[in-house]
Amino acid sequence: MQIIPAFVTQNPLYQQYTRIPVRKLVLHSVGCPQPSAAVFARQWQTARYFAHAVLQADGTVYQVVPWDCRLMHVGAANAYSIGVEMTEPDCIRYTSGATFVCSDRARALAQVTGTYNTAVALFAWLCQRFGLDPNKDIISHAEASAAGIGTDHVDPEHLWRQLGAGYTMDGFRRDVAEAMAKEDREEVPDMPRYDSVAEMPQWARADAQRLIDRGALQGNTDGKLDVSEDMLRTMIVCQRMVDEQKET
Repeated sequence: MQIIPAFVTQNPLYQQYTRIPVRKLVLHSVGCPQPSAAVFARQWQTARYFAHAVLQADGTVYQVVPWDCRLMHVGAANAYSIGVEMTEPDCIRYTSGATFVCSDRARALAQVTGTYNTAVALFAWLCQRFGLDPNKDIISHAEASAAGIGTDHVDPEHLWRQLGAGYTMDGFRRDVAEAMAKEDREEVPDMPRYDSVAEMPQWARADAQRLIDRGALQGNTDGKLDVSEDMLRTMIVCQRMVDEQKET
């Protein structure tokens, strides 16, 4: 995912910059056959109704205002929510309301899969940044409408459903939560473990050997020390403190 700042500096809502407390994230779909996010970023320079960001299938996100800027993207929830629009395939054609026909379902599904995955990555990042719970604080425009905090819209579920993409908002929330958990796991590196003094860093070897000689550090039944680096540091610090007390 790549977030590109494309601020709509000519727009009165950007210039006014009324800050909001961010408590919800709202997922939208643009409602027209246009896969390029850059097109919307340009159009929103003079728009009245638009979202904080618009994303496309290749992982690119155009952020057009600060995340905590109040916009008119959903309805009553404007007062506390960030809105994000997903672009739509250029091989669909709307015929009536939210109903459309599609001339190339395979291409449309590829586009929708790309925007879905980009949205998952962005919403995971936003949840982490604003301390939000993906299972409680993410809604679609359709869900906002049903809850009475949004205008009468059915996106983005209408797009997923008519294409048979298999995506749902419950699934989206689960995917965002999993993306956050995965990122947390990747951020915590595995702590090195040592089975012998020879495997340890140079700074620890002499102290570790003294611990072994004193019987304070013993191996397992296989003769391996199996000591983690943080445990080793703690044992060495304690040993040095004991030595200092003996000297005094």
